[in-house]
Amino acid sequence: MRKLWREPLVHFLLIGAGLFLAFGLTRDQRDDATNRIVVDAAQVEQLAAQFRRTWLRPPTEQELAGLIESHVRDEVYYREALAMGLDQNDSQVRRRMRLKLEFLLEDLSAEEPPDDETLHAYLQRHPEEFRIEPQLSFKQVYLNRDNHQDLLEYAERMLSELRAGGPPDSVGDPTLLPHEQTAVSRREIVRTFGETFAEAVLALEPGVWNGPVYSGFGAHLVLVTQHRDGYLPELAAVRDLVEREYLAQRRRELKDLAYRKLREGYEVIVEPAKSQIDGAGPFTAATAEESSKR
Repeated sequence: MRKLWREPLVHFLLIGAGLFLAFGLTRDQRDDATNRIVVDAAQVEQLAAQFRRTWLRPPTEQELAGLIESHVRDEVYYREALAMGLDQNDSQVRRRMRLKLEFLLEDLSAEEPPDDETLHAYLQRHPEEFRIEPQLSFKQVYLNRDNHQDLLEYAERMLSELRAGGPPDSVGDPTLLPHEQTAVSRREIVRTFGETFAEAVLALEPGVWNGPVYSGFGAHLVLVTQHRDGYLPELAAVRDLVEREYLAQRRRELKDLAYRKLREGYEVIVEPAKSQIDGAGPFTAATAEESSKR
């Protein structure tokens, strides 16, 4: 018996018997209306439309029947799972239901497109979100540390030669780094040369060779040819972006407002964990709400 009890097939049969017993108990408690599944014409058309979008042709009669039967199977399993309480205490189901409700609240909170006055006010309240970064154009000559015993002395000689009008491609060491960049932002400079190099180059005066400026690759002699300061663009230039961000914020605000209204209908009690230090006091609903705001 002990060997038989360890067989997986026995466990499977016992679980199956338990499920059928639960099906029977829950089915007897439901009326005829609960057991009725109606696949109306609109649902059939929707199934056929989904098939057309996927396969670029209408379904055959047999394929449509299969789609309908699959839909019915989903509905049967869904109802039986609900009847057995399989949706309870399931974090994934709870998360999906929360997401569906949040999507519904977003749809309900849809607004008319805002006018220019509203968008201009939003732009002025959130300038950093839309500010155009400073842009820099520069040339650089790379100096490899490994190729020069006295890097500073070599850099000074090359710098004097460049300032005297020498061509940049006649000095320095070979590199895969770009020798010239045009109208690039700080972010782009950081991506290519690193943070230290970007900070140093942005502080240089245009029109004269400077250096050495260091990066993770080595040393560089740099000529800034143009430096354009950052600025806040006019609304007309970024209207679509401002409108998108404004509407996204409004949806978040209305969703939060809806949640607070819904939450008012609940009394929330959070029991302290066993590991909580004695004497810390009860973890009340007000405490939980205050924590969520931090």
